[in-house]
Amino acid sequence: MLKPRPLPPGGTVGIAAPSGPVDEVSIHKAAQFLTQRGYRVKLATHLFEAHGYLAGTDKERASDMNAMFADPAVDAIILARGGYGCARLLDLIDYDLVSQNPKPLIGYSDATALQLALLARCNLVTFYGPVASIDLAGRSASMVFGRMLRALEARPGARLFSETPASSIEALSAGQCTGRLIGGCLSVLVSLLGSDYFPDTRGAILFLEDVDEPPYRIDRYLMQLELAGVLSHVAGVLLGRFVRCYPRGGKPSLSLGDVFKERFAGRLYPVLSGLPFGHIARKTTVPQGVMCALDTNRGRIEYAGSCCKMSEGVR
Repeated sequence: MLKPRPLPPGGTVGIAAPSGPVDEVSIHKAAQFLTQRGYRVKLATHLFEAHGYLAGTDKERASDMNAMFADPAVDAIILARGGYGCARLLDLIDYDLVSQNPKPLIGYSDATALQLALLARCNLVTFYGPVASIDLAGRSASMVFGRMLRALEARPGARLFSETPASSIEALSAGQCTGRLIGGCLSVLVSLLGSDYFPDTRGAILFLEDVDEPPYRIDRYLMQLELAGVLSHVAGVLLGRFVRCYPRGGKPSLSLGDVFKERFAGRLYPVLSGLPFGHIARKTTVPQGVMCALDTNRGRIEYAGSCCKMSEGVR
């Protein structure tokens, strides 16, 4: 794996918008939050552009992402928001440039497409965590940012989701496994199936979450993974929060719990549900591509490797 260096104290955080258009007020709140904690902030050139449901044209947004990786003054990149748009940039990203200038890339939701592409093309560890305009501009900014920093600085043996009591986590299938964490927003992840930007998930611990999708759509996305062979060759599954994913319109429906039980109960690998990542305010940052050990008997997930390049001898 290609591991970036962690964000140093007083380092520079770049903010870029590869997806939807950005609210300036929220970005300035996020920038103020970061500067108050001693960090410098660099805004992408086209951060406040708008092109329909996109934060500028594909060329502008891709140029900003490439420039952030190329800029030696930028220590880490936090995406401005989700929405839609990252998939349109995947053919425009300079993957050789990224490989030569690895740095933490942090975001969630639509960031899934970009993070999985960087994993597939560069083996780069990225971080499924906060975005600037929502998380760093909100009431839970300090807590979420602290959890993000802990992920960047995590060493082997440290616990992922250490703040979550085991009693709040449900084991849909019991067992133990070790594998690389790969995943993100379910609907975005399945949109990359069959492309060159979908990483190798054999032996991985797949982590999934989503928002505003009724149970039948979640069922359909999981069936896509099933039919593509993904769910038969992973080592384990972590299910996060599926926000507002309830039946609509008064029509007959399975519950989300029914969908998960039908798809995952009795698997030959461990499956945990109810973990605090995804479209929630008090989110935990999950590293993409890092080795972890999962044990449902203890309700624990531990790092089996470091997330960032910390020092010689640490993997």
